[in-house]
Amino acid sequence: MKNSTSDNPRKKLTDKEKEVLAHDLFERYRLGKTTEEENKIIESLEVDFIPEKDFELTDELINEMDLDTKVFIFKHAGIDLDNPTHRAKKRELSLTIIASIASIALLVIGIFLFYKPQYHQTKNIEKQHVTTDAIKNITLADGSEIILNSGTTLRETSREVWLEEGEVFFNVKPNNSQPFIVHLRDGLTVKVVGTSFTIQSYAELSFQEVSVLSGNVNVSTPENKSLELAANQQATYYAAKKELTRESINSVQKAAWRTGTIVLESASADELSLRIRQLYGKEVVFENQSGSMSINMTLDRSTAINEIADEIAALYDLTYRIADDKIVFQSTNATEIP
Repeated sequence: MKNSTSDNPRKKLTDKEKEVLAHDLFERYRLGKTTEEENKIIESLEVDFIPEKDFELTDELINEMDLDTKVFIFKHAGIDLDNPTHRAKKRELSLTIIASIASIALLVIGIFLFYKPQYHQTKNIEKQHVTTDAIKNITLADGSEIILNSGTTLRETSREVWLEEGEVFFNVKPNNSQPFIVHLRDGLTVKVVGTSFTIQSYAELSFQEVSVLSGNVNVSTPENKSLELAANQQATYYAAKKELTRESINSVQKAAWRTGTIVLESASADELSLRIRQLYGKEVVFENQSGSMSINMTLDRSTAINEIADEIAALYDLTYRIADDKIVFQSTNATEIP
């Protein structure tokens, strides 16, 4: 029969190993990478394991601390490391803030690592995705799939996304107990359970669009206006006007940019410029143009840029020249373009 003491995993760890485990715990806690279970353990120290006693923060004690742990402790104790008075002055701190390595190691090793070895869930960690000149496919932490158009910046945690700039197609994995939420600029919010939809949110355009391919989507504004969208419906939000509208659209066409095709309907010159830059890497300049544009045409990456320029020039009575990095259109009569 084996001795119960020798079977205790805590006895198999050296003091150095305990110190390493404890430091790793606090470093992950400082970076916000600990699990919910680990957070509960750390936050319960004062109540369940730490006696009511104050410690004096002496120079000797400071020198024993690792730099990262020091920064963490000072931050929560309100000590400014750049302040000479704070550096020299001894402070009274609770043992919870000091969080001695020995106590933490025992707690983590004895309670978390060995008494609950089956627990491996990690805290949702925020990730950022940026695309420059290419379309990118990504699988999110919850299993949802998204496609980012070029010029897109997006941050994500599980079931929550912040679209800072760009255009994204979402195919959201259903989860009735936890909605999927997309945060856009100007306080616009999109909430779904499981569906597929496209969001267009470019800072250089005056509007944002949410187009639904399948399922149902809720779009809400900071003014507490909201719309429920079904398949082949689109919500458009103008922040300057605080205006949220709904209309019927062809959602397949709206998502066609995934394959290099963009269908423009009543598009402005700014949107045309954006799309040509995405597809061809060229800036568009309009000279001697006195009116607004309402453009209806299809752009395709496989079509030569001079053919696209020919079509635009013919539609709006323009001439053009193509330089290395730009296309310059010029009005022949400087009258308003319908």
